Amino acid sequence: MLINRDRADALMDRDGVDAIVASTPINTYYLSSWATDASWGFGDLALAILPRDHDRDAAVLTVEVDMGQPQQGQGTWMKIVRGYARKPGIGAGGVQGVMTAEGLPQNHQEAVAQYLRELGLQRGRVAFEDRGLGQDVNSILGGTLDVVAARDLLRDIRMVKTPAEMALMRAAARKTELALQIAAEAVAAGATCAEAERVFWSAAAMAGGRPVFLLITPYRPNHGRLSKNAVLLPGDTVTFDATTEFNHYTSDIGRTAIIGEPSAEQLRRYNATRLGWRQSLPHFKAGALSTDVEQAVVACIQAAGNPEFRACGLHSVGLEHTDHPHPGGGMHSFDLVDGMVLSCDLPWIGPSIGKFHFEDIIHLHGDTVEILNDADGRLLACIDGRTVRVD
Repeated sequence: MLINRDRADALMDRDGVDAIVASTPINTYYLSSWATDASWGFGDLALAILPRDHDRDAAVLTVEVDMGQPQQGQGTWMKIVRGYARKPGIGAGGVQGVMTAEGLPQNHQEAVAQYLRELGLQRGRVAFEDRGLGQDVNSILGGTLDVVAARDLLRDIRMVKTPAEMALMRAAARKTELALQIAAEAVAAGATCAEAERVFWSAAAMAGGRPVFLLITPYRPNHGRLSKNAVLLPGDTVTFDATTEFNHYTSDIGRTAIIGEPSAEQLRRYNATRLGWRQSLPHFKAGALSTDVEQAVVACIQAAGNPEFRACGLHSVGLEHTDHPHPGGGMHSFDLVDGMVLSCDLPWIGPSIGKFHFEDIIHLHGDTVEILNDADGRLLACIDGRTVRVD
């Protein structure tokens, strides 16, 4: 089970919610552990309904052809898996079914309405990830539901990771690091950034992850950003900002490579970032406001020897790149909570020095700040066809 049920209960109680209806792949997966091709890749809908009352059975509602085919993991912990008549004719597990949709809900809206009736929640306060779906279901039920939004409620629940989630996130961080390392090795061997980008996509997949993005930027001091196809010269810097998923959980890690041996000034600026970041870690604690932590990180890096450092970016990480509530789609500040996973972007450009980017992924656990990726190796020197860590 991925879901943090205790936190879900507490936040549902806070908002007076009787049930949550998830309808996007990531939240259906989070609530139920059900992730199939039909729900993820074919444009059909698999939904999960989570009642607050544990005596009411949670359920997965999916297209009839999908019922017996949970493609990932061990299926679902939910006791009920129901189909609706999107594609009649093939039954659970691929067994030939009846060639009629008679008796089945004809669409997912009807399926949700029918199951809420069975739960006795047709007059309840129900949080829908898709409020449009909520209104459709409410219309079917005769306008008796109290429909509220669930998108940010689900993000709020997901902020505190369970041990099962942390296992997947550690795996995702490892695969991202491996792919980044191999991409940097390609640069050291003479690859352009465009070629190294393709190396990253391949390496992440070969390690068992799913590459999501790689922002790779070559930069030349006293010149500026280069084309990804540019031949790199000694003193150039290459920044990596990468995400790889493992079983839908993500990581977000940033690194910098320097072509040849770093100059004294490049080392001084790197060291200020490294030391300042380390000194800022005590500010990462439950109850702190994200923007206050960002200001503390900047101050620590400035004090450590880079007074020109101006900004860092803090966000939570999980099933989404920004796994905390952000009403209206904006990048809002948020309160840090115990058990969450965070990523901290530390970009900096010195026009005559180079472009640097460091980013670690961390887990807040009690009074500790656990760095999930390699705590060093943030700077790599590309020398004689290989990478050398600058710790």
